[in-house]
Amino acid sequence: MVLKLPRLILLLLLAILAVGGIRIIQPNHSQFIGIKPLQLDPAHHGQRRLGELIFLSAWELESPNEDFGGISGLAALPDDRFIGISDAGTLIGFGLTNDDRIDRPFIAPLPGSNQPGSSYLDRDSEGITFDAQSGQFWISYEAKHAIRRFSRSFARLDGEVRPKEMKLWPRNKGAETMIRMKDGRFVIISESLEDDDTHQALLFSGDPVEPGSIKTEFRYRPPTGYRATDGIQLPDGRIMLLHRSVGVPSGFSAKLGIASPPDLTQNVNWNSQIIATLSAPLLVDNMEGIAVKQAGKDTLIWLISDSNFNILQRTILMKFRLSERGGNKKPEALPAPGFESLN
Repeated sequence: MVLKLPRLILLLLLAILAVGGIRIIQPNHSQFIGIKPLQLDPAHHGQRRLGELIFLSAWELESPNEDFGGISGLAALPDDRFIGISDAGTLIGFGLTNDDRIDRPFIAPLPGSNQPGSSYLDRDSEGITFDAQSGQFWISYEAKHAIRRFSRSFARLDGEVRPKEMKLWPRNKGAETMIRMKDGRFVIISESLEDDDTHQALLFSGDPVEPGSIKTEFRYRPPTGYRATDGIQLPDGRIMLLHRSVGVPSGFSAKLGIASPPDLTQNVNWNSQIIATLSAPLLVDNMEGIAVKQAGKDTLIWLISDSNFNILQRTILMKFRLSERGGNKKPEALPAPGFESLN
């Protein structure tokens, strides 16, 4: 059967999205980041409930700077500020004022990302986490697999490790998700799926960059048809994981799950309870970053999308409130077995 032209075009566009699109570079070093409000459901502006999340706001972020976009990880800093990292090795920082304006934006390369002889493979940063007490940041890289630690305010590269367990992870589907827990442990999850549809993962007993940290291998099972793209620890100690899928003709969708911290004395397989799904016709794109803030009694969940530097995609920032019973009800679908501001 011959495909009708509109559907053929859709298939071609989704094929482009799936491989990251085509980046057209027009030199521009502007520090401006624009913001435009969006609705969760353009056809029903009153739509608020999304599983165990309450939708609060959403925006599209834009900048003429050629390095803006491709945001793969997001960290929430004090004073309503955020820092994102792109898969081109760029820091994207901004704050949000009470009237939803961008405050003190900056777009700058990660320290050491443009060393002589380096290439895109050295800059493919995917996960970010932050310790408010020390001011240190950790970033994971998925091409030349590594975890790097940066000093307060990203003043300098403070250490690097390339765990031997990560060396065989696929070149472009490596350390996608990185979570630092309150007790100092780290969880790293590969983006690639094994034959049994699980992700390879590592649990570090402490700072991965420090030589004394003990590594334990395990597996994480995402929802069927999805891959884990980021995660954070909630104020109550549970872990929230973000998952992304892309399909034809449905396009992008995302699922959020909640799990207890991995207890590898009980099981080497880990999975989460799905509490919310974002899919068309709701606002959604290539969701890859998640951050959390506590505002009084409210737990605020922030999501951001990776535009892949593709003119057909957007950088979308979304803000939700976790309901009081979030994660404590019957799962939406049964799971598979198994800060100090920058200067």
